[in-house]
Amino acid sequence: MQAVAITSTGSYTPTRVLRNDELVSQYGLKVDDAWIFSRTGIRSRHWLEPGQTTSDMAVQAAQRCLDKAGVKPSELDRLIVATISPDLPSPSTATIVARKLGARCMAFDVSAACSGYLYGLELAAGAIQMGAKKVLVIGADARSRFLNQTDHRSMVLFADGAGCALIEPVARPGLLSIVCNAQGQENMGAYIPAGGAQRPASAETVAAGEHFLRVDPKAEIFQMFVAFAQEVCQQALDRAGLRVQDIDLFLTHQGNGPLIHMAAQAMGFAPEVVVDEVAHHGNTAGASVAIVLDEIIRSGRVKPGSKVLLNAVGAGITFAAAVHQF
Repeated sequence: MQAVAITSTGSYTPTRVLRNDELVSQYGLKVDDAWIFSRTGIRSRHWLEPGQTTSDMAVQAAQRCLDKAGVKPSELDRLIVATISPDLPSPSTATIVARKLGARCMAFDVSAACSGYLYGLELAAGAIQMGAKKVLVIGADARSRFLNQTDHRSMVLFADGAGCALIEPVARPGLLSIVCNAQGQENMGAYIPAGGAQRPASAETVAAGEHFLRVDPKAEIFQMFVAFAQEVCQQALDRAGLRVQDIDLFLTHQGNGPLIHMAAQAMGFAPEVVVDEVAHHGNTAGASVAIVLDEIIRSGRVKPGSKVLLNAVGAGITFAAAVHQF
């Protein structure tokens, strides 16, 4: 098979930053900074300005990625946007991003919650096998747009941002393995009850607040996350012919600080291998792995030859893992 690799990355987070104390004060939440940090590991988060939307963030991340690679939007063969916060119910946000970038290529959305970016990488790798040369994968979510301001659990957790990767054929493999899976179940982790075909928007659904994000109990999510993360990460390691000890950095979905370390500990990763940047980002859903991967590459934490295990578990339930050698 044709070897593929992430050859460039980019990210964008909105300029509006809300610290825990500011969030509590502005929205009258019945919690404080200490309560939020102890349960989530979050100190601050980025939220969109009123005039911004998901495609705006995606374009910013994409342009930074392309500029770094010296690639023009017109050279792209595929444009994949992983999001559960689309600009519109229809058409796809990817077509809007393509228009704003000036790209003319296959463009489509992937809806796999927090695993969406890794799903996109898998699709990009497959496209390369079919002859594509340059595939752009963007994870972008604007979860602040779907929060009930009286629900402190979701208000303190979720945030906005976008991350991007350029996937190209290479001489030596960068992407050593990738595994994507899903187990549909009634307890979905997080969901929005109305606005789809099952419960179309109406005055009644709006009055009932059914267009806001709802999150299952913390204990259920933690147990589920760790179990699925262990399963899919082991599969990715096995396919790459590697062990936990061979991994230089473990980057899982940046959704909750204590959960990041709980999953890492369950898999046997040493603390210094674990990437935890949730404190200043919050939970950016499908964008989280993409944003932080770009940050640790730019900071120099990812060195030539580093083997990085990427992982995410998302609502639905979706779960994915990939091993990449940079």
